Amino acid sequence: MKAKALIIWGTGSGVGKSLITAGLLRHFRRLGLRAAPFKAQNMSNHSRVVAGGEMASAQWLQAVAAGTEPDPRMNPILIKPMGLEGSQVVVLGRVDPLLSRLSWKERRPHLEAPVREALEALGKEFDVLVLEGAGSPVERNLWPDLPNLQVAEWAGAQALLVADVDQGGSLAALYGTWALLGEHREKLLGLILNKFRGDIRLLEPAYRLLEGWTGIPVLGTLPMLPLELPEEDGFRHHPRKSLGPKVAILRYPHASNLDEFWPLSELAQPVYARTPEEAQGAELLILPGSRLPARDLAWLQGFLPLLRAHLEAGKPVLAICGGAEMLAQAILDEEGVEAKGVFPGLGLLPFQVRMLREKTVRPAGVVFRGLSGFWARLNGLRAQGYEIHHGQGIPSVHQEGPLLATWLHGLLENPGVQRALFGQEAKALEAVLDQLADALEEHLDLEYLHRHLGLRPNPSPAPRGKAESLDPPPPPGLILLLGGAKSGKSRHAQRLAGPWATLIATAEARDGEMAERIARHRAERPPTWETLEEPLDLVEALKRARYPTVVVDCVTLWVSNLLERDRDPLAEARRFLEAVSSSGKRVIVISNEVGMGIVPANPLARRYRDLLGEVNALLAKAAQEVYLLIAGRPLKL
Repeated sequence: MKAKALIIWGTGSGVGKSLITAGLLRHFRRLGLRAAPFKAQNMSNHSRVVAGGEMASAQWLQAVAAGTEPDPRMNPILIKPMGLEGSQVVVLGRVDPLLSRLSWKERRPHLEAPVREALEALGKEFDVLVLEGAGSPVERNLWPDLPNLQVAEWAGAQALLVADVDQGGSLAALYGTWALLGEHREKLLGLILNKFRGDIRLLEPAYRLLEGWTGIPVLGTLPMLPLELPEEDGFRHHPRKSLGPKVAILRYPHASNLDEFWPLSELAQPVYARTPEEAQGAELLILPGSRLPARDLAWLQGFLPLLRAHLEAGKPVLAICGGAEMLAQAILDEEGVEAKGVFPGLGLLPFQVRMLREKTVRPAGVVFRGLSGFWARLNGLRAQGYEIHHGQGIPSVHQEGPLLATWLHGLLENPGVQRALFGQEAKALEAVLDQLADALEEHLDLEYLHRHLGLRPNPSPAPRGKAESLDPPPPPGLILLLGGAKSGKSRHAQRLAGPWATLIATAEARDGEMAERIARHRAERPPTWETLEEPLDLVEALKRARYPTVVVDCVTLWVSNLLERDRDPLAEARRFLEAVSSSGKRVIVISNEVGMGIVPANPLARRYRDLLGEVNALLAKAAQEVYLLIAGRPLKL
C-alpha cells in the first residue's frame, strides 16, 4: 500500500471522530495531496446514494471534504439497524441478504475480506488515507476489533486519539483509553481535545498532565464549532435555531437520513419532535425517512390528531420516503423484507405500499409541476437527490392538499428549494468544510502530524492556492540541542527539522545493546529522512547531505570516537563550524550536557568531560539558537 495512513480513534462514540476526519481531509486537499476517507464498518441509518450503491453519510461527507468521488469502498461495510430484530448489512454498496440474517459473531469472518480488499485498493490510488475508527478502540471484549485495530494494522496506520471535553471526564477518558490500548499504544501520534467552551488557559495544564502520564503529545484543543454539517447520527444532533419559521421534524424510533436536514439550522428554527407538544406551533411538519416504517407506525399514531389539525389549518407537511409510506392506506410486507405482515397506515395518502426484496438505490431528480398552495412556489424548479427504499406504490411526487409526499431524499439540500421555501440559501457545504479545516489549522499542531506521517505536498496547484511546501527552505545556520540522557533531544530535533532532513549518525554498533539502541532510534525517525552513518568526518558527511536541513546525532559519541583515534575534538569542531557556515544549510546538532554530575573518578573520563564541555561551548557560541532539554521540555537559552 503506497498511501500514508492515519486513523482517528475516539474515547467513545460521538466525540467528533467523523468531524475531525473530514477537517483533516480538507486540509490535506489544500496541500495538493490526493486523500480519501475510510471506515471499515459503520453502523448508521444515515446513508447516501453514490455510483456503485450506498455508503454511510459520514464517509460521503468526508469524500466531499477530500475533493474525491464518493465510493462505497470508502465504507465497505454499512450496518443499518432494524430495531431489536437485527440489521441490514450493506457490503460495498449493496445489501447482502445472507449476511443480514446472520448474528454478529457468525457475520464477522465474512467481513474481513471485503474490508481488506477495499483498503488495499484505495491505498494504491491515493497519497494519504484518513481512517475513522468506530466507537472506542479499547472494547477489549471484541479484540482484535475490525474497524479500529485490525484495519490500523493492515494499513500500517498511525493514530490520533480524540476526546470530548463537553461531555466531561476527558482526561480520564484519554488516559484510560491509552492504558487499555496495551501494545497498540505505539501507534499513537497525538491526543486531541474536542468541543471545548470557555477559557483555554484553564485546560492547558491538562496538556502537561497527559503528556507526563502517557508520553504522547497533546496536539491541541478544538473549540465548540458553530458549524452545521450533515450529522452521522441525527439522534445526537442538536440543531441551532436561526430566525425563521419553526420546523418540526418528527423523530420516530427508526427515523433515518436525518442528516439531510442540516440546512434548516440556517433557514428556520428546527426541532426534533418526540412528542406532539414539541411540534406545536410549527409552520412546517416533516416526516423523515424510516428504516422500519411498519414499527414506527404505532409511534406516529400519537401524532395523527396534530397532523390532521395542521393540514386542516392549511399548513404544509412534507413526507419523505418512509414517512410517506406510513401515511398511505397500508404497508404490505408479505415476504418479511422489513417486518412481515400487513400494517394499516394513517390513511392520509390514497395509496398502498408494497415492500419488495429488490432495494431501489439510485440518484434521482424531479421537476416540480402542477403544485398548489404553499408548495406552488416549487413549480418549475428542478431538484436533485436520491432514492433509497424497498417500498413501491407512491408516485415520485404527490400532493394531497397541504401534504407533499416524495421518495426524494435531499430535497432541502437544493439551494433553489431553500430560496423558494425560506427566502434564502444556507451556507454551501464547501464553505462550511473550509471553515472546519480553518479551525483545525488554527488550533491543532498539524505540522507535527506532517512530520511524523512523512507527508510531502503535491507540487501541482491545490484549491485556494495552498500547494506551497509544508517546509519552505529553512534559514541557514546552527541550532544546538543540549540535555541529559533520554531528555527528549532527538524528538525535539525531529520537530524542528520536519519531514525532509538528512541525519548524520555518529553511533557505532559495537555491542548488542548499542545496536538495539540504534535500531530503536531509526524506527522513531520520519521515514522520509536520509541517514548517513559517519562516526568521524562530519565535514564530509555534511557535503553529501541531500537536504537543506541536517541533524547531527550526536556530538557526544563523535567526541568519544575522535578521542579513541587520537584526533583533536576542538580542532575538528572548528573545522566543522567552518563547513556549516559555508554550506548554506540549517544544521541541528545534538549533544549531551555531561558536566553537571559528579567529578569522574579517572583521568580519561575527566578529560572527556572537559573536552565535550569545550566543544559544546564552541558550538553554542556559533549557534543561532540553543535549547536545553529537561524531561522532554525544551528551554531556549
